[in-house]
Amino acid sequence: MKLLLVSSLIVGSAVSWPMTSSWWRAGGNTHLILASLEGTTSSAPDYLTSSVKVEDVVKTIMATGSLIPSLNVEVGSVLSGRISKLKVDFNDKIVKDQVLAELDPRTFELAVAASQAAVGGSKADLKAAEVRLERAMIEARQAKLERLVLAARVDRAKVALDIADREFRRKSWLQERNAAPAMEVQDSQSRLDAAAASLRESQAILENQTNAIDAAVTGVERAKVDIIGIRASVDKAQAQLQTALTELDRTKIRSPVDGVIVGRNITEGQTLATGLEAKTLFTIAGDLGHMEINARVDESDIGKIKVGQGATFTVDSFPDRTFQATVKQIRMAPQVIQNVVTYTVVLTTENPDYILLPGMTVLAKITTERTPASMTVPLAALRFRPQGEVAPKRSRNDRQASLWVLRSGSQPERLSVVRGDDNGTNVAVSSDELRAEDRIVIGEGAPASDHAVVR
Repeated sequence: MKLLLVSSLIVGSAVSWPMTSSWWRAGGNTHLILASLEGTTSSAPDYLTSSVKVEDVVKTIMATGSLIPSLNVEVGSVLSGRISKLKVDFNDKIVKDQVLAELDPRTFELAVAASQAAVGGSKADLKAAEVRLERAMIEARQAKLERLVLAARVDRAKVALDIADREFRRKSWLQERNAAPAMEVQDSQSRLDAAAASLRESQAILENQTNAIDAAVTGVERAKVDIIGIRASVDKAQAQLQTALTELDRTKIRSPVDGVIVGRNITEGQTLATGLEAKTLFTIAGDLGHMEINARVDESDIGKIKVGQGATFTVDSFPDRTFQATVKQIRMAPQVIQNVVTYTVVLTTENPDYILLPGMTVLAKITTERTPASMTVPLAALRFRPQGEVAPKRSRNDRQASLWVLRSGSQPERLSVVRGDDNGTNVAVSSDELRAEDRIVIGEGAPASDHAVVR
């Protein structure tokens, strides 16, 4: 026999005691006398249950990563020099071609002035060469005209020689017949010799003029070649001027895109030495309304990822909010960290309210497969068997399974179902016997207390 136990309770409180207890009311209090029992009988065990749901079965892959802007540009300088002006700072919104900083321009301005002077000198040389060419062409034309005059003189000398020759022959014929004095013959001989000498002179002058014409033509060609060389010098000087102007313009460091300054690595007055290092001066994030996620996916899951699949993700800054994303790219380059092979999957997401910031850590769920809405139960329901129940023989059909439901009685009833896809937590099932209001047994708790609740 157990000891007699007496307890005083405040009215309205509840406690479990043996059903054989007797009680009475007195003075506004409830007094409960517990009588001992020789033996107790155990009631049925408690069962853990779950309801039947109608939902999609979604298979997902977990991945971690970080947010980055869809466009990220690092801006540097191709010139060395001192930063004379710094015009932007962190978080400043900028537009394309906006000046971010300026280098000291004095050295580059002097280079521009020297190049401009070189261009002016080359153009003057070109003008002088063109004048020389024009003069050489005029001289060539004059030499050709002079040759025509000299050729006419040669023709006239030939005529005079012919006349003197006929006169000499005539005088000689008359003298042979004693019709002309010897002096006249000698005079005609002298005129003939003079005409011959004059012809030779004219011919020599004509030949010399021909050489002068050739020299004038050569002078023209030489002047043309000089012009070609000087024009090349002008082009070179203009190219050097353009280079100097370009470098002068590069003293103004401009933004190549619209965006936001997320990185600044220089200060006003700092000296750049680009010959020693290629330093990043500014980091510009493009439109932060469109972000990307570089997620790391294990090699065992990468084969399930396809471009265009949907995903959801959360960030630590907003744990209660879920964001949407889409798979944009699967990069083939593997990353091996501590013998674990992962691949980078790029997701795109919209950020219209600009609350997502570059560098935030992301926990993403990539949807790899979605089964249309059907009845689902927890996977634990297919593994549950009541105590003492023998496991059924394994069916040839791997899809055949059984589960237990609580209906009218206190004992679970067994139902045969055909299992479908699962997502690791819930599984789709189909059965003619399963009803939407059924309570599915997923586990068995400790036996219920032998004591009833008394109020």
